[in-house]
Amino acid sequence: FAAARGNRAVFAQYQGDFGAHDLQLSLRSDRNDQFGGHVTGGLAWGMDIADGWRVTASHGTAFKAPSFNELYYPGYSNPLLRPEESRSSELSLLRSGDGWQVQANAYHTRIDDLIAWDASLGKPGNVEQARIRGLELTASVTLGEWDLRGQLGWLDARNVSAGLNHDKRLARRPTRSARIDLDREFGDWGFGVSAIGEAARWDDVSNSLRVGGYGTLDGRVSWRFAPAWTLQANVVNLFDKRYETSAWYVQPGREYALSLRWQPQ
Repeated sequence: FAAARGNRAVFAQYQGDFGAHDLQLSLRSDRNDQFGGHVTGGLAWGMDIADGWRVTASHGTAFKAPSFNELYYPGYSNPLLRPEESRSSELSLLRSGDGWQVQANAYHTRIDDLIAWDASLGKPGNVEQARIRGLELTASVTLGEWDLRGQLGWLDARNVSAGLNHDKRLARRPTRSARIDLDREFGDWGFGVSAIGEAARWDDVSNSLRVGGYGTLDGRVSWRFAPAWTLQANVVNLFDKRYETSAWYVQPGREYALSLRWQPQ
């Protein structure tokens, strides 16, 4: 196996504004010692429309080499892995007003040789052809002293290779997800909560090992005790929910964190 490898790349990008339109072009060439040369790029366009509307569209390609852990980690690797190559398109529509914003993003990705963990084999493998498409809705609004943000996501990620697992769902990808954040400040004090939920998922390429969905609640309190200093306490998974995002690996229970932030005025 390869004890070391290098990756040399050249990257160029152009950004331009033309009235209500903006454009971005990018091109990258990689030379990987182990997996050869790959050229990728992207094109993105956006347009501001009247009354707070904005539309954007993009298309890009990507290359991803397997990591050394995926290739060689003792007992949990696959030295025959091939690199991923993908093509992605996205369309976004945004509407914003005084103190509020709503956005919808639709995306579609095709991946050749997707690197995916297969719990039934205990190691990663390549999915010859994969398709990922989805829709995300986000919204935020300020109501007096309250800031409310929400996100909903729908995902259809499937194995579209010919053969035994055709049309099976890709492993470890929930079909639905949601998040709500609510925050308020009282002078130098701030309080907030976040509710997070994800639907069930499969943990293997044959869709025989199911991992259940979950919901958690996080909380936070901050105190600005000086103009440039803020002390914040966070609690993650407030109700100590027991859940997994991959089979047999239970996520941490209730967690606490204390942070000190300095931000010059």
